[in-house]
Amino acid sequence: MTITESSAVSRSPIQSQDQFACFATRQHHISARHLIHKIHMPVNQSESCNQQIADCFNHIKAQGYANPILIAAIPFDTRKNGTLNFYSEFNQTSPAHFEHNTASAGKTANSLIRKKSLVERQAFEHSVQTALSAMADKQMQKIVLSQATEFEFARQYSPEDLLNILIRQNPDAYKFMIPVEEDQYIFGASPELLLSRQQQQVRSNPLAGSRPRPTIPEHNSQTQTELYQSVKDRHEHQLVIDNIRHKLSSYCSTYQASEIPEILTTSTMFHLSSVFQGQLKADAPDALNLALHLHPTPAVCGTPTDIARDFILNHEGYNRHYYSGLNGWMDASGNGEWVVTIRNGLLNHNIIRLYAGAGIVEGSDAAAEWFETEAKMQTMLNVFQQQ
Repeated sequence: MTITESSAVSRSPIQSQDQFACFATRQHHISARHLIHKIHMPVNQSESCNQQIADCFNHIKAQGYANPILIAAIPFDTRKNGTLNFYSEFNQTSPAHFEHNTASAGKTANSLIRKKSLVERQAFEHSVQTALSAMADKQMQKIVLSQATEFEFARQYSPEDLLNILIRQNPDAYKFMIPVEEDQYIFGASPELLLSRQQQQVRSNPLAGSRPRPTIPEHNSQTQTELYQSVKDRHEHQLVIDNIRHKLSSYCSTYQASEIPEILTTSTMFHLSSVFQGQLKADAPDALNLALHLHPTPAVCGTPTDIARDFILNHEGYNRHYYSGLNGWMDASGNGEWVVTIRNGLLNHNIIRLYAGAGIVEGSDAAAEWFETEAKMQTMLNVFQQQ
């Protein structure tokens, strides 16, 4: 049974072998199978959502499970239903142990039947120009616009096989495979930590400002230098950092943030990267509520937030759903890790939808931003080229 937007917490346990979930980092891999409760509801209803989360944890612990876990996916628009999965217990292993047990993941060829763009290039570039006009009128400072492409394959994909490939191809990213509604899975390899909380320690690693990683390694240094020295990209990055610092610092007794960004390298991209970390006050919210306080950051939405979000919903031309939302885990003590849902896809049996976005500020070029989204999508395309 599931919990709808208006219903109370279900007391009937769910038992399904198809509800595997995993969240994997460089340090550990968290996986769970025994799904006890599933809640579908908008998380912007904070009081009701927090109460239902507490009720679920308390009910599971009352059944004799000492270490329940929440593994969830939250959409970009938090007024829409998110998926909160509660598991009775979980396994936490080292990356080496996980890879040893999954090294034989299937690599069977799977032919592509259909490819459909949900946002055509012309429409994307038109939206960029419209956004730049709004910036010229001082309505916005930044906005993130995205595209999506749907692929239909000849056979159904195994969620665990896809996850195993993501882990091998993206060892430094945050990998995830999370069941959502109607037997669908959200999956991906996000480079961006929105927020982690471990006891009273909090950390965030926002990214903004990007360049595609060259296919010729000898060009890497030049590309990194161009990104680091780019006035446009440094401005875009600073908007995100200022937003994170403003929203998190009030919850901290002490904190520190990067004075200058560094370059973070993924399998396909270079990103400007900064770190915020602090000591939380005694009354600070749990990991999920802290993450929701940051969401959506200018890195996936824009600034001012409300104006940028409304522009996206009115002009982007498709429903982002979970893309550019957040996903991760939290235990009953409020510790957890939440990442931005980028470099991701939505798996629906043999149909897979992939997403990618680009930050638009004054000085952006519409064609260049389109090619940036194409480069970012390559992270996920690489998964299927290995099959």
